[in-house]
Amino acid sequence: MTDPKDELGARFEDRRPDDDKETESAGGDSTQDTSTDNMNNSNNLGNTGNTNNKPGPDRDEDATRHKRQVPMYLPEEKASQLNGLYERLDGRSKVAGDGGIEKHADFMETLVEFAAEHEDEMAARLGIDPK
Repeated sequence: MTDPKDELGARFEDRRPDDDKETESAGGDSTQDTSTDNMNNSNNLGNTGNTNNKPGPDRDEDATRHKRQVPMYLPEEKASQLNGLYERLDGRSKVAGDGGIEKHADFMETLVEFAAEHEDEMAARLGIDPK
């Protein structure tokens, strides 16, 4: 069995930005061993369809990491209620055979949509006079 550090180093060695420059400046041939490249690229499934030849996954603009983060400061009890609600709904989704729900992409976005759609009820709970 190989050392994971050695395997990871081998997978990304051909992607070092300064690698081509060093080879060319040293007067060496800039061609690469395609058998090694094919093996390395087959292990890196995150680059499937990546056309910019940079390491890492495709830049999916809809991915959670590209969305704006909005912090919520909740008392421990409210945070536990929110997490419990998510876990119950996630469990119900799994039992129904629909698979689980993602906490941020599904649950949190739907929670915000629900609150926005029920603005009058939210205002009443906040003690704000009706329009």
